[in-house]
Amino acid sequence: MAAVPSPTPAIVGALECQKNSYRQTLETEVVSCQEYIPVAAPDNGKHKTKRSIDPTNGTENSVVNSSKVWHIEFADSVLFPEGGGQHTDHGTLMPLSGNNRTAIQITNVQRYGLRCIHFSPCPLEPGTTVRQTVDFSRRWDLMQQHTGQHLLSAIMDRMNLETLGWSMGQSGEINYLELPRKPSESEVLFIQEECNRSIRESLPISVEIPEGGASSSLPDDYDTEKGVVRFIRIGDLDYNACCGTHLRTTSHIGLILLHHTQTVRGTNCRLFFSAGDRAIKLATESINGLRSVAVSLSTSATPSDVAAGVQRLSDSQSELRKRERRMLAEISKFESERIKTHLLEHGSAFLYRGTDGLELVNLIASEVKDIANEHGVVVICSGEICCVATALHSDRACPTLPIRASSRSPASL
Repeated sequence: MAAVPSPTPAIVGALECQKNSYRQTLETEVVSCQEYIPVAAPDNGKHKTKRSIDPTNGTENSVVNSSKVWHIEFADSVLFPEGGGQHTDHGTLMPLSGNNRTAIQITNVQRYGLRCIHFSPCPLEPGTTVRQTVDFSRRWDLMQQHTGQHLLSAIMDRMNLETLGWSMGQSGEINYLELPRKPSESEVLFIQEECNRSIRESLPISVEIPEGGASSSLPDDYDTEKGVVRFIRIGDLDYNACCGTHLRTTSHIGLILLHHTQTVRGTNCRLFFSAGDRAIKLATESINGLRSVAVSLSTSATPSDVAAGVQRLSDSQSELRKRERRMLAEISKFESERIKTHLLEHGSAFLYRGTDGLELVNLIASEVKDIANEHGVVVICSGEICCVATALHSDRACPTLPIRASSRSPASL
């Protein structure tokens, strides 16, 4: 009987996860499995290295012995490979044939050209049938952030705020867009209102593959002639090339919250945002944080009251610091006079202030430095067990004694 040829693997752009981003499982077949050993840092004599072939591109690499990883390619994939600003899917592979019937955890799927490569801690024989299952709670979160970014950028494009780039935060973190200028507070409020109005309108989101479609945003190593260029349409608001998984309607985004801005690279600005369930979780954590701070401040948990309480606390701390400085100045003058009197009578003086620290030592030192240089030696110490010491002297009285002020250890004088 003739051998059954291996199926041709689906290319990135036409994967099942991209055709149906809501699908959670897929039965498919292993097409290839090759051991991969990560490229090592330059050999400095501390690691044992060997030569091997990188299965991603067939080149020879210098590598370090480490935990083994296999690159597995399937006939198709319900697990999305990292790309388009979207993180890799996580999921499991359950072999349905062969001797190994243990679920394999997958936390890294990458695109190499048109290929979708799964990084696996275990090898699988080509021809093995497996059931892929995506971590859909993670997928849902990533789709809410990614589709939310498309909607947010579309709204800002109409306000002459071009998106120069974006970064999706990891789970629980906020995302940001980079803009050519900083939007005003009123613009930020308007953008947020428009985004959430479009979410309530439940605008349809579709994937289109136009004939001869091209985009300047595609990565350099993606073969546009053999590949599939996908465009994401959001109602009449947006139409942009993107390889990522997306929601079917804007209502599934849930909501978009704009956080704060940060100036970068001259006039550019980062606008931080979160969407969907992630935004709700972040808002809940912020509310709980305000409550905790409010208890400490003995105020209500409303943002304005908490802000006022923090300002009062800051003002009070500033006033206490001013009082402390005035008190240290008065103490330094008093102790300086005592040192000067003792120095003139005995040719040397010693002062120990156990808990007042280096600031007082320096204040006193500045007061008595001139007279010490003429009439003798002054030793000033501070600290409970280990002392901070400053020695002041005249060249005649003690030519080898250094002037020092240290908070690290007692001075040997």
